[in-house]
Amino acid sequence: MTTESIAIKEAAIEGGKVAMKYFRKKFDIMHKGKIDLVTEADIAVEKRVQEVLSKYYPRYGFLAEEESSRAGTMEKPLGKYWVVDPIDGTTNFAHGFPEFSVSIGLVEGDEILMGAVLKPYNKDIYFASQGEGAFLNNTRIYVSKTPELIKSLLITGFPYDRNVYAEKTLESVDRLTGEVQGIRRFGSAALDLCYVAEGTCDGFFEYTIKPWDVSAGMLLVKEAGGKVTTIAGDEADPFSGNFVATNGLLHDKLLERLVKL
Repeated sequence: MTTESIAIKEAAIEGGKVAMKYFRKKFDIMHKGKIDLVTEADIAVEKRVQEVLSKYYPRYGFLAEEESSRAGTMEKPLGKYWVVDPIDGTTNFAHGFPEFSVSIGLVEGDEILMGAVLKPYNKDIYFASQGEGAFLNNTRIYVSKTPELIKSLLITGFPYDRNVYAEKTLESVDRLTGEVQGIRRFGSAALDLCYVAEGTCDGFFEYTIKPWDVSAGMLLVKEAGGKVTTIAGDEADPFSGNFVATNGLLHDKLLERLVKL
């Protein structure tokens, strides 16, 4: 086990402990947009994650959701840097719904080197390192072998604002209805990608999403044998903004049915 893997797992676990201290308790809730929330828990978790990672690697940079939102920038740091979503699924968290996660990716340029996603409510931790496979609680995981859309369970997400991306999402859902067994919306893209990686779900798509939501999950899907592209079918990196992730067998079939940007 490398020091980087120790650091990323410890940071996710420590961040999860902080999140659970707030969960289903009273805490301050602020608004970044009409329905886009940030809580004092998000800020506390982000601080704790940065403390742990900086202890191991004080010279690595950070691209963290709440810090970036406050600064109004999404500029990539030089060299290796951590991409952190302290609570992915803040709306779920604020309502006491346990579908939320702590997501951390280690990135250099646009290349994802390592990722960890913790589900604090049950302490499940997903981990992947480039070229080393994907794991859930130290057990290796793989994408599903579902070969047909009609037998698949898909996941999607919706943007916070009613805009062109929301319209395209709804149109794509309408196109897929009746052609798949089901479409779910859980509210944490990081966990959505983990569910594709472990084979619980067969595919995921979302039209507008930030790098901290997907950096760890993208690597997990790839290391579990799946495929990740943009909705146009191009190679994806954490900054692509829109994503399709599948078991690989369904990828082209799903792309054909999605409304293009």
